[in-house]
Amino acid sequence: MESLDVYLNDRKVGRLDDENGSLSFAYDAGYLADGIREPLSHALALRPEPYSHREVEPVLSNLLPDDIIRTRLGEILQIPRENTFAFLKAIGGDCAGAVAFFPPGRTPTADAIGEFRELSDEEAGAVLDNLEKRPLDIGEEGFRISGAGAQDKLIACIRDGRVLLPLNGTPSTHIIKTEIRNYPGSVENEWYAMSLAAACGLSVAESGIAVIGGKRRFVSTRYDRMTSEGGVRRLHQEDFCQMFGIDPRRKYETLGGPGIVASFQLLRELSVSAADALEFIDRLIFNFLVGNGDAHGKNFSVLYKGGVATLAPMYDVMSTAVYPEVGKRMAMKIDDEYVFKWITVGKFVRMAAKIGVSEKMMLREIAKMSRRIGKEVSSGG
Repeated sequence: MESLDVYLNDRKVGRLDDENGSLSFAYDAGYLADGIREPLSHALALRPEPYSHREVEPVLSNLLPDDIIRTRLGEILQIPRENTFAFLKAIGGDCAGAVAFFPPGRTPTADAIGEFRELSDEEAGAVLDNLEKRPLDIGEEGFRISGAGAQDKLIACIRDGRVLLPLNGTPSTHIIKTEIRNYPGSVENEWYAMSLAAACGLSVAESGIAVIGGKRRFVSTRYDRMTSEGGVRRLHQEDFCQMFGIDPRRKYETLGGPGIVASFQLLRELSVSAADALEFIDRLIFNFLVGNGDAHGKNFSVLYKGGVATLAPMYDVMSTAVYPEVGKRMAMKIDDEYVFKWITVGKFVRMAAKIGVSEKMMLREIAKMSRRIGKEVSSGG
């Protein structure tokens, strides 16, 4: 049997065991005794009894890259795609949120937090251009970073315009994406959609476009990191698939992933503020109006601050409808419809009734978001 210690920031919360491919997770007795009310996941409530493979594997799998990238990583690392434990052992030193995995005897503080390798502009460009062959720049000595999602990206740090690779569990602070093959302008597309969302009053991760290695790259500051004079601190967060314990391969509602009704109920269970609940509705409207058909369960998250859940800023937003080869469907259905052209105001109103929102409020929010988008677009914003 192999084991990994599981940390939230610098606090050990439990242990992950792997016995012939079967996972189990148990909270640390000391962590439970301290009365800390912060579980590893909404799907893994605090309790002394261990969690089974069926319960824990989907939660942890959501910390890893999506299927295609994970398969390519597995070929490099000689790890089968299904071996979640081996992936976490190899690249689990800096996951989304505050979660990190270390072999017994090693801790975040013992792993040289603050260790980097600075890349020249030419080196950084070469790494980004080679992500398809070396996802996440796997192969760099000491690079133990996991980046969830389906798009090739580099999880790194940017300081004074320089790209630094964080090593040995050092927290990363930025996500750098290259243009998606066969989707021209994807860098500008995502930047514009994110900027438009911010201009419309939505909470959005800070982002921009940087020229690295002679090419334009989309750069996003990680919202699950907090930088201060004392360094970088991870913030605990989860996407909706994690919280529901749904395998990332089923992130779309058509495949069994989270839908709007279930997601809204989840936010209620988490007791998010009324402002956050309204923000979630506004994001659904915004995604429809800009033609974003990829707003699935992994592209909505919550942040935990002092035991209080808040809706995380928007991320991974773009207009998929501008690409002819992409299906003109939403990732989460509105009422009973996925196809953009068949979604009407009436369907939004009927969806609102299902989540306990009044017709008056839904119509008001649709009008507000339509007006804001129209104003920004017409002004060239």
